[in-house]
Amino acid sequence: MNRNLFNLWERYSWGERTKHQDIENMFKGRLEKDAGFGGVQGIYFIGCGNRIVYIGQSVNIPNRSIESLAKIYHQIDDINLPWSIGLAPVIDDVEPYPFNELESTAIRKLAPIFNTSIPSKLKSMGREPKVIHIARVFSDQDKNCTAFDLENLEKQAIEANNNPSPPWQKVNKRRS
Repeated sequence: MNRNLFNLWERYSWGERTKHQDIENMFKGRLEKDAGFGGVQGIYFIGCGNRIVYIGQSVNIPNRSIESLAKIYHQIDDINLPWSIGLAPVIDDVEPYPFNELESTAIRKLAPIFNTSIPSKLKSMGREPKVIHIARVFSDQDKNCTAFDLENLEKQAIEANNNPSPPWQKVNKRRS
């Protein structure tokens, strides 16, 4: 893990939990080489237990995903649940940064509890991001959380579709 990312990880309180090797491997640049693109930019998903609890976008997913994880980690009643981060890199020659469309669509589809805003409601029925890498967050996990299992994603999407008051409407704020 590069020094800046290591320092970022160490800045936050994770209790007795330490980072999993998956996080280190994902952030060493292996993803960039495997996917054939120049940087880790795109959409990230934070899963806890059997739910996606946050979706974000960044031109620097490693740093931003850890910052987001740190913000929500202690807001979950059972922090000992397994946590995973899923990455959906954005590579698009036609539209260089379709982040708002991809993130908005994913947020609307899954309605994660910590997404209290949505970048663009108008673009939220567009293309969906494709998660190509999932990493365990903590070393005490022997497998990924089940939030990324197809059955749980489908269940969360159905619940979100039937929810008349998704998280971004409850707070009633909108990103610009």
